[in-house]
Amino acid sequence: MVVVFLGTGGPRPAGRAASCNLVIIHGRPRLLVDSGSGAFTRLGELGIGLRDLDIILLTHLHIDHTADVPSIIKARAMTQEDPVHFLMTGPAGKGDYPSTTRFAELLFGQGGAWTYVKTFGARVTLEVKDLPIDLATGPTQIFQTPDGIKILTVATHHGDAPAVAYRIEYGDKSVTFSGDIDPLGLENLTKLATGTDLLVFNCAVLDPPGSPAELYTRHSPPKRIGEVAKACGARQLILTHIPPLVDKARAKVSASIRAADQETVQFAEDKMRVPVQ
Repeated sequence: MVVVFLGTGGPRPAGRAASCNLVIIHGRPRLLVDSGSGAFTRLGELGIGLRDLDIILLTHLHIDHTADVPSIIKARAMTQEDPVHFLMTGPAGKGDYPSTTRFAELLFGQGGAWTYVKTFGARVTLEVKDLPIDLATGPTQIFQTPDGIKILTVATHHGDAPAVAYRIEYGDKSVTFSGDIDPLGLENLTKLATGTDLLVFNCAVLDPPGSPAELYTRHSPPKRIGEVAKACGARQLILTHIPPLVDKARAKVSASIRAADQETVQFAEDKMRVPVQ
C-alpha cells in the first residue's frame, strides 16, 4: 500500500494543490481521500492512470476538499467503454452543508450541474453513502472490497462543517487520514488511529496564538497533533493541508509535535509517494 499526496495545501493559492490523497494497492490506484483543486493536474503530471479508481472518500464538503471530484469522475469515464461504478462516502448534512448524497445529486443527478457526465464516455453510476456525524458514534467499518481493502470511519469535528476521518486497512498495514479537525474531534480520531502505521494529519495552524483566533475553532495546533500521535501509537506521522504560515515555521511546528510524540515528523509535498510500512 502506497499513499501519493496529490494535494497538500488548503484553500489559498500558495503553490500547492488543495487536499487530495491517493491510495495505491499493488500498483493499482484504488482510492481517493478528498479531491481538492489541482489534484486532477497532479495526476496528469505523475502519469497515473485512473482505470482502477473506484472509491472516493470525502472527509467534509469544503471546496478545497471536493472541487476536483467532477473532473476526476469524468476523466475516469473516458478511460474505457465498459460501465464505471463509483463508491463515494462523506458526512451527513447539517446547517449550510448538504449531505454527501445531496452533494452528489446536485452535481450529477437529474437536473444537476453536470448530469451529462454520467453518459459522457462510459456510463457512470454512483453509490453514495452518508456517514454518521454524531461524536458519540465510535469507529465503524463501512466497506470491504472483494480484494480485502477495509475502510473504517469515525465522526470528527471541523467547526460548523460536518466531518469524518478515515482509516484504510490492507493486509496488516493501515493508514489513517484526519481530514480537517478541531480539538473536539481528537478523541474520536485517536480511537480510529490506534496502532495505525501511518497517520496523515492536516496541520493548518501554529500553536496559539500564532494563527488567527477563528482558525482554532476549525483546526488542531501542532502540540495537540503530537499528543494524538503519541496516544494512538502511530508509527509514522506526516503533515498535510499546509498553509504558508505553517510552511515557514517547520522547525517550530516539528519541535512542538516532537515534545509530545518524540517521533520524526514529515511535511508532505505535492506528488510525494510514501509506502505504508
